[in-house]
Amino acid sequence: MDLSQNNLSGEIPDIFKFFKSMKLLNLSFNNLEGPVPADGIFQNGRKVFIQGNMKLCTSTPLLRVPFCNAEASKQWNSSSILKIVGFTVLSLVLLSCFATIILKKKKNFKQAAHPSCKELKKFTYANLMRATNGFSSDNLIGSGKYGSVYRGRIESEEHEVAIKVFKLNQLRAPKSFIAECEALRNTRHRNLIRVITACSTIDPTGHDFKAIVLEYSVNGDLGSWLHPTVHEDGQRRPLSFGTRIVITVDFGLAKFLHSYTSSDIHTSTSLVGPRGSVGYIAPGNIF
Repeated sequence: MDLSQNNLSGEIPDIFKFFKSMKLLNLSFNNLEGPVPADGIFQNGRKVFIQGNMKLCTSTPLLRVPFCNAEASKQWNSSSILKIVGFTVLSLVLLSCFATIILKKKKNFKQAAHPSCKELKKFTYANLMRATNGFSSDNLIGSGKYGSVYRGRIESEEHEVAIKVFKLNQLRAPKSFIAECEALRNTRHRNLIRVITACSTIDPTGHDFKAIVLEYSVNGDLGSWLHPTVHEDGQRRPLSFGTRIVITVDFGLAKFLHSYTSSDIHTSTSLVGPRGSVGYIAPGNIF
């Protein structure tokens, strides 16, 4: 049936859907409007031609006309809701996984980095100031690029201590403080001085203050041991061959291990560097 270009108006009668034996229905280029029937011949897009009717709408994409507002809105809402729900669920799952990983790493880091935080002694700026008589030059043992070392006595300590105060105005001094704390905290050796605690606070002028409190070494310097002076009895007591070998091997191992560390450690706190940092260097250059 060909009813095209007949200036027909109104809605398409539902009666057409009962013509099951109809092989073709051409309603194109009329003034038809409203929803297109969904049953009968209208289920086959190859048998129905309705183009040119600008006010028609349909519930099936086979007829190539716009969807009716209700159907389109319904379909859009359904698909949109599914997409939004799916995206939300996926985001929550990913966020939960990410949060779990972060919390686990943070927990492991705290356990690994601070295994004995409760055992560390806590000293204030005032404690260290009293111990060194106001960081007096009379108590100064030595000074380097990143800090100065003072000799002092803290009330709660049985023996004298060495207090290394960092010069935070230097470019790499804060990183040096952190790296040196990590290096000395994780290193155990009979020839390395024990770290008692670290102090990170604000001084009375409002500036950052960072220091490390260590054992005080009273055994002189390496030079006097390697090249001793003549004693009152007229005898020289140099280090034995075995002791010299131990020093050489220990220093060689430290140098070998040092070559596999990061550049940050190299430049900030070397255990074998010549700056005078605490580590496996001449005791005279330490304190």
